[in-house]
Amino acid sequence: MEALIAGLSRPLEPLVQQIRRAILAADASITEGIKWNSPSFYCHGWFATLGCRKPDRIDVVLHCGAKNDPDCSIREAVEDPAGLLKWPSKDRALLAFSSEEEFASRREAFQRIVASRGDRAGDHVI
Repeated sequence: MEALIAGLSRPLEPLVQQIRRAILAADASITEGIKWNSPSFYCHGWFATLGCRKPDRIDVVLHCGAKNDPDCSIREAVEDPAGLLKWPSKDRALLAFSSEEEFASRREAFQRIVASRGDRAGDHVI
């Protein structure tokens, strides 16, 4: 994982590491791996992938797995009082961070979103 991250996003590597640590700290049952040649996270299914290819930001894709699922109801289940998430479809949310400072200011709200998806182990998960 470390080699992949270093090769993908040299200028934003510290930000990638902060996002990874926040996701892994949100729930002890979250693990990580490489999916779609990107850092990805698993808990009751793959639920998050980091997009590290843009030179000016890290994209976080929260999803219901690899396949489009028209029956996924995760959008209604996720609480996002800080308004961090953008929903291009009902089974996929996006957010991006451009700096360590920006991430630090939103870390708590981000971790709450990540942690909340573990409460729905039997449902589609983000």
